[in-house]
Amino acid sequence: MLYSAREVTVTEKDLSYGILLDYYGSLLTERQRDLLAAYYNDDFSLSEISENTGISRQGVRDAIKRGEAELDRLEGALHIASSQSSLRREAGAVIEELTSKAASVSDGESRQALLSAAEKIRSLFGD
Repeated sequence: MLYSAREVTVTEKDLSYGILLDYYGSLLTERQRDLLAAYYNDDFSLSEISENTGISRQGVRDAIKRGEAELDRLEGALHIASSQSSLRREAGAVIEELTSKAASVSDGESRQALLSAAEKIRSLFGD
């Protein structure tokens, strides 16, 4: 998303790269991984990364853009992040349905079995 203020345009960070970095970071070069982690996970500016690494600001930007392109390529080929996101959404819907059904069941044992199943699904996703 772009913002304009007095003829200065600033590009908002696409934070989805932080998520892709979690999935595919080990497949990047160490330098790409470190630069992307500093930028997306640690929220360092290009100038701060430049100062910390001794790379020019433009060099940092170019390396980050190459890393983003590689993350996009990996996700386009493997679809791990999008598949995980879909599974989480579907699991959330199942949990909601089980919880809703449990609320309408009068038998305590059945209600507890439904709630237990919902909790087991929730724990599979670390939620």
